[in-house]
Amino acid sequence: MRKRKYILGVLAIASLALTTVLASQPRTVEAKSNKQETITVVTGGEPRPFTFEENGKLKGHNIELVKAVFKKLPQYKLKIVRTDFKAIFPGLSSGRYQVAVNNLAKNEEREKNYLFTDPIFKNSYVVIFNKDSKIAKKAQSWSDLAGLSTVGSPGVNSTTAIEDYNKTNPDKTITLNYSAEDLKAQLEGVESGKYDFLVMDKPMFEYYQKEYKLNLVGKNVSGDLEKQLLPEPYSYFVLAKDDTKLAKEINKALKEVVKDGTSKKINEKYFDQDYSPSYDD
Repeated sequence: MRKRKYILGVLAIASLALTTVLASQPRTVEAKSNKQETITVVTGGEPRPFTFEENGKLKGHNIELVKAVFKKLPQYKLKIVRTDFKAIFPGLSSGRYQVAVNNLAKNEEREKNYLFTDPIFKNSYVVIFNKDSKIAKKAQSWSDLAGLSTVGSPGVNSTTAIEDYNKTNPDKTITLNYSAEDLKAQLEGVESGKYDFLVMDKPMFEYYQKEYKLNLVGKNVSGDLEKQLLPEPYSYFVLAKDDTKLAKEINKALKEVVKDGTSKKINEKYFDQDYSPSYDD
């Protein structure tokens, strides 16, 4: 009799323990699912329209795209901050920031020290002329633009390329005017006839055309000139070198936002066409 009571008692305790475990399991799973790791995304707040601040809020193509990507990653809580451009990469290295978004392209030094996601945007260049100009034409080399005038800022890729061309072609130079004007003022200079042409990103030109209704036309850049200006035609999100797990998760989400049309919708909001990468290039 005592043995039977003992067995019944053990069974009752075991049943109670199992009930307690089963009852607590959903709460444990829920607690885990609600726990999010904060990911700090950093941007320099320019160039517009990829990233910019308006009425105290960060906006732009890159900003909307990174938000769309992290909507696919509910395990993370997204925080976006702005800093000086020169502080972006040191901040990634120190762990202060986890992801950089700033229409960032690859170069040899960056690839040594940082991790790039799959491409987020495919770029191209155009030569800008006054829409009524008789000299408007496509360009395959700088020599196609010899004898004309343009404007540039020191250190900019296209400015440096023109300087190099002029040094090696002293008899067929391009007149290069140095200026600290912003891009809108430079475009207006081409429109007014102050300058003959301007070389710039096609998507950015489309944005400025849409925003300011300028009397300008963009002619395609191709051949050697395109290769010189744009050896790497993509921009990326950038992470710390060892953050491979997060990079893989972002890449998976990137493919989803391209496939479901979200990336296309964001591109067409800021530009005249879709510049989403196909991942088949």
